[in-house]
Amino acid sequence: MKTLYLSDLDGTLLTPEAALSPFTAETLRRLLGAGMAFSYATARSFSTAKKVTAALKGARLPVIVYNGAAIVEAGSGAVLDAVYFTPAETAFIRGALEAAGLRPMVYSRAEAHVRAERVAYVEAGCSRGLAQYLETRRGDERLHAVEPKALYGGRAFYFTVIADSRAACEAPYAALCADGRFIVHLQRDVYSDAYYFEIMPKGASKAQAAKRLMALSGCTRLICFGDGENDRSMFRIADAGYAVENAAEALKAEAAAVIPSNRSDGVAHKLLELWAAETAAKTR
Repeated sequence: MKTLYLSDLDGTLLTPEAALSPFTAETLRRLLGAGMAFSYATARSFSTAKKVTAALKGARLPVIVYNGAAIVEAGSGAVLDAVYFTPAETAFIRGALEAAGLRPMVYSRAEAHVRAERVAYVEAGCSRGLAQYLETRRGDERLHAVEPKALYGGRAFYFTVIADSRAACEAPYAALCADGRFIVHLQRDVYSDAYYFEIMPKGASKAQAAKRLMALSGCTRLICFGDGENDRSMFRIADAGYAVENAAEALKAEAAAVIPSNRSDGVAHKLLELWAAETAAKTR
């Protein structure tokens, strides 16, 4: 049996400074070189995930981005698999958000499986959280400030509202959850006081993407690592899910075990332990 080892990035594999520690980077290079089937599943885009995982030069498997909305090649970012909203779904989301006075960042592609992405947003009256986000993304060619009437163009696959309070998002969050056609997450950002309200098509969870990645890689077992609400779906289908010490309590409750925090290289240490056990089992 071949095992896929799959880790979340922010709050899990990355340090609180949003980087791979030298120990974790070196450990992963060694394990990848030894043949471990390792990848990551993140809410990040490929563009930003690639920057923080640049040290993983030995990565061979595709990676999961946008919380499962796409699977892309680890090197080129070429789209291998993606899920999109229908026009009716986009219209429903638009109505729910506009009723609450919210304007999301709209992630879209002109055509299916085309790598080039467009992230549209309305700058006027944006939240402090969105302003801070945009400040950290200066020079990102995907970002396009548009007028409100042009916000929902393109073939959308991901919506993100960055709000300054949870309360601002609770009504549309409840409406979208009740509708049943979407996967939605509302959680506080790992690095700031902002709240991220993320909306994806029904087939775009980390769990669904993990299943597709297992099929692509020929793996029959899944071991995963995470810290947040958006990791719960893959924990539920995994053979074992490990929550870092700094994880949300709800995720810890579903974990096979709680491992040391992201500051303490918890994932890297557990990977070494699991790989040693797997290697020993093969030699018996």
